[in-house]
Amino acid sequence: MFRGLKISLVFLLVLALAVSFISGCPKREEVEKPKPKPAEEPVQGGTFNAFLIEPVTLDAAHSQESAGIQVAKQIYDGLVDHDPETMELVPAMAESWEPNGDATVFTFKLKKGIKFHNGRECKAQDFVYSWSRVAAKETASEVAYHLSPIKGFKACQEGAATKLEGVKAKDDYTLEVTLNYSYAEFPVTLGHVVFSPVPKEVVEEKGEKFAEEPVGTGPLKFTEWVHDQRIILERFDGYYGHKAYLDKVVFRIFADEQTGFLEFEAGNLHDAQIPLGQIKAAQEKYKERCLINPMLGIYYYGLNMETAPWKDNPNLRQALNYAIDRKSITETVWEGARVPATGIVPKGIPGFQEDVMPYTYNSSKAKSLLDQAGYPGGAGLPKLVLGYNVGVGHDKVAQAIQAQTKEAGIIFDIIGYEWGTYLDKIQAKEVTFFRLGWVADYPTMDNFLYPLFHSENAGADNMCYYNNPEVDGKLMGARKETDEDKRVKLYQEIERIVLNDAPIVPIAFYRTSRVIGPEVRGYIRTATDDTPMELIWLAK
Repeated sequence: MFRGLKISLVFLLVLALAVSFISGCPKREEVEKPKPKPAEEPVQGGTFNAFLIEPVTLDAAHSQESAGIQVAKQIYDGLVDHDPETMELVPAMAESWEPNGDATVFTFKLKKGIKFHNGRECKAQDFVYSWSRVAAKETASEVAYHLSPIKGFKACQEGAATKLEGVKAKDDYTLEVTLNYSYAEFPVTLGHVVFSPVPKEVVEEKGEKFAEEPVGTGPLKFTEWVHDQRIILERFDGYYGHKAYLDKVVFRIFADEQTGFLEFEAGNLHDAQIPLGQIKAAQEKYKERCLINPMLGIYYYGLNMETAPWKDNPNLRQALNYAIDRKSITETVWEGARVPATGIVPKGIPGFQEDVMPYTYNSSKAKSLLDQAGYPGGAGLPKLVLGYNVGVGHDKVAQAIQAQTKEAGIIFDIIGYEWGTYLDKIQAKEVTFFRLGWVADYPTMDNFLYPLFHSENAGADNMCYYNNPEVDGKLMGARKETDEDKRVKLYQEIERIVLNDAPIVPIAFYRTSRVIGPEVRGYIRTATDDTPMELIWLAK
C-alpha cells in the first residue's frame, strides 16, 4: 500500500537499475475508483465495516493467504511499498536505498522516529531480528523463500544458524543487506508483508498468540479478533506516514460471499465481494460503486506431481488442459468478471506473453491425449476428486468444468473444505487435485514463476510439488541477470517450459469484483486486490 509520499534521488537511481520494468504495470486509468466530488473534504472519524473470510493468521512471518494479508497490510509496514494505483515502487519505512555496483549489497537508510504500536521506536536491529525469525528453521514460515537470496538463508533454514548473516544493522538507522548473487529486482520484493519488522519483546512475550495479537508499525493497530465474528483495528495516532481518517475498521467475518453481500445490501457493511451469479445485477444496481478492475492474478487448478495419476503422465495433464472451455466459464459462470487465462503470467506484468499457452479448448485433442496417457475414453482412469475452499463460489466453477471434461472422458467428483483445513490437506498431499489462486505480491514475472514452480518451495506456494531442475536453474539464472531484456526473455522461456509440463491448469485471470457503500470515499482496490484502509473516509 502507498504510505510513502516522496521518492528520494537515490531511489531514482536504483529505479533505473532495478525496476525499469515498471513501465509495463497497470496505468492509472486502468485502476478505477470512486472519486470524491471537488467540493468534498475528507472527514475524520467513523467506523468502516469491511467484509472478510476468516484468516489463518495475522503473523507477518506466516502471511501466505489473501484474507490474512488483507488485514496484515493494515497492521504492518516494511521498507518499501507499491503505489496503489500504478504499482510503482515507493519508499515506506526506508528513506532511501542504494545498491553496490553488481547489485549484491543494498544499503537502506531508515526514517527516524517510526514507532511500533507498543510505543517503542523501530530501528535497524528490529529488521535483523524479524528477518532472521522468518528464516529460522523453528519458525517454519511458509513464505520464508522470499528471503532466500539473502546470505545465510540456507544456514538458518537448516538450523545451523539463528541469525541471517547477510542482514546487518550498521547503526540504528542503517540496514545493510548482502545477497548470495546479483539480484537487481530485490528491492521490489520487499513490499511483501513477510519483510515487515516485529518487536522482539512482544513476540517473545506472546509466543504463539502473536499470530492472533500482532504488533506492527502500520497505520492501524490490532485491537481484537473474535474468531468467526470480527477483527477490529484502530487508527494508530503515532503513525509516521499518512494517518488514517477512520477511527476504526471492523473486519466482519463471514463463511461465504453470499452472506456478506446480503449484509451489505442490508446496510450493515461498507464493502463486500460480489457473489457469482450476481455481478451483472450488481453493476446495474450500484453502477460506479461496483468495481470490476484489472488484477495481477491467476485462478488455476493444481495437480500434485508426486502422486498418481498425475505423476509421470504429461499426456493426462495436458488432456485436462485441452478439455476446458475457459471462455465459456468466464462468460457464463463469472459473467465476464474474469478473463480466460492464456498463460500463467497475467497482462500488466512486464514480460507478459500474449496467448503463450497452447491449451485452447479442443475436446478431440483432449481425447487423443487421454488415449496416449493410457486411459482410452477414460477407461481405467482412477477416481478423481477436485478439492476447493467453500464460501466463495468455487463450487459453481467446478461444476461447469466438471461437465466440460466429462465430454472428453475425464470424470471427477468435487468436495469443499474450510479454508485453513483445505490448505493443510493440500500441503499434506491428502488433496492432490485442487483449486487455488495466485495474486502478485509485487509486479514481476519472478513472483509468479519462482514461488509456484521452484522445487525449494514445494509444499509452500509450490503446492503442486513441481520439480524440474532445468526450471530451477533458469529461475536462478534469471534472478542473477542484470540486463532487463535478457532477464525477461529467460522468464518467458521458463513460463513456456512450465506450461508444457502442465503441473497446473490455468483457468482465468482475476479481476476485482467489489461493491462499496454510497458514503465511502477514497476507496481503492489495487491490482493486487488490497485496500489501503488509511485512505478511506466516510462522507456525512
